[in-house]
Amino acid sequence: MTFYTSEKKSYIGTPEQAEGVHIGENFCKIIVPTGETGNELGLFGLSLAPNGPYAKPHFHKEMTELFVVHSGEVLLTRGAEQINAKPGTALYVPPGIPHGFANVSDSPAELLISFTPGRNREKFFYGLADLLNSKTLPTEEELEKFSELHDQYRSSYF
Repeated sequence: MTFYTSEKKSYIGTPEQAEGVHIGENFCKIIVPTGETGNELGLFGLSLAPNGPYAKPHFHKEMTELFVVHSGEVLLTRGAEQINAKPGTALYVPPGIPHGFANVSDSPAELLISFTPGRNREKFFYGLADLLNSKTLPTEEELEKFSELHDQYRSSYF
């Protein structure tokens, strides 16, 4: 029997080795770092505070995003459509589609988010944490410039 072999390496992410970062009231855990996949994919766990900060509507020019609600209830937005998503609900978002998410409930919620290609997405989350956790909050213009460096563009759709 012949097995296919690849020059690429596989990766197993465990909770013990996963790094994380506080982004305001939320927490992002890096489950599969983009560097471990040759920047093909990144997988992140996002813990959302009740009625806390959220991702305003935006789109990506190059990245595909996949959301899976792990626990709680998350308001997922795709274009003009909104859904109160419960655990197990998935949202696939190809490049160019406006989307966002929020925990509008009184309980914590958790999302799994995958980015393809990964585009060093950890840098976005670490950078966003630095901006939002600083003593001086960034201006909307500073946030927009930062986001565009990471293939994230505000949507005028809404």
